[in-house]
Amino acid sequence: MRSDEQLLGQVPDYISFESMLKATPAEEAGERFIYLEASREERDQQNEIVLQKALGDSADHFIKFGNIDIDHKTIPAVARRLGISDPEMWEVGAPIEVKFRDGATFVKAKLYSGDTPLAGRANMVWDSMTRLNPPKRWYPSVGGSVLEKAIRTDPATKERVAVVSKVRWTNLAISQQPVNQHVGGISTVPFGALAKSWVGGELIISKALEAGYGSDVSQLAGGSAMRIQSLDGVPQSYTEFRDRFAKKFLEGVPGMGKSTGEMAAYCGREFGLSSDEAAEWVSRFLRDLKTGLRSKP
Repeated sequence: MRSDEQLLGQVPDYISFESMLKATPAEEAGERFIYLEASREERDQQNEIVLQKALGDSADHFIKFGNIDIDHKTIPAVARRLGISDPEMWEVGAPIEVKFRDGATFVKAKLYSGDTPLAGRANMVWDSMTRLNPPKRWYPSVGGSVLEKAIRTDPATKERVAVVSKVRWTNLAISQQPVNQHVGGISTVPFGALAKSWVGGELIISKALEAGYGSDVSQLAGGSAMRIQSLDGVPQSYTEFRDRFAKKFLEGVPGMGKSTGEMAAYCGREFGLSSDEAAEWVSRFLRDLKTGLRSKP
């Protein structure tokens, strides 16, 4: 838990997460959502444990008064220290729901949109996660005031650790500076641990993979309505290849094989890729898939 005092004294710490297999999301009616595993009840690199109950007790306050920003720069103390005169320009969204599962705290947030300068950084964040290849990685960090904290002894290591039992949760920042390795991560679709929280307790890989494939373009808005589809059947990017291959991979298409070489040969035939490109993209797909599955709690 990043308190105002801690944020004043040093560069903020940020929670890391393993990269997950990204899906191209549909932007419905201009609304853009991100999903975050904001905190996990484990010791972080500041030698602190933030109890889930502490965040749970303050969740209503966070939903009503909290915000999503970049690097905690909307927090007045941080803005003053960094000499930021327009902290409102660093706000990118608002939390709309908080859920708790197995010691982890999950947040669903809506990113701002629009052609106003106030939405500029929110547009940048969304584009970086949906239009870059590969998508940019963002990492969450909980911010607010620590109201109660006690020093306890870790029964496993016998080391002293600070346990935060009461907070006023007001902020959730995104950053690109990972420190804590305990939690899952920011995504544009519920996936892995996030899917377990938002999709009825199932690890639904196929739904995450298919979120940006085969949609009715007439029902989409914004960038998704302009998504380029290959006319000659050859994927024009790794992202397009990943979405198309994922459907066949999950269906277990006959003739695909099980080794990387067999899959690459299949993709070369199926998608008209060169042998080098097919091998590179299949290897990358399998790495992404393996990393995504490791986020399963």
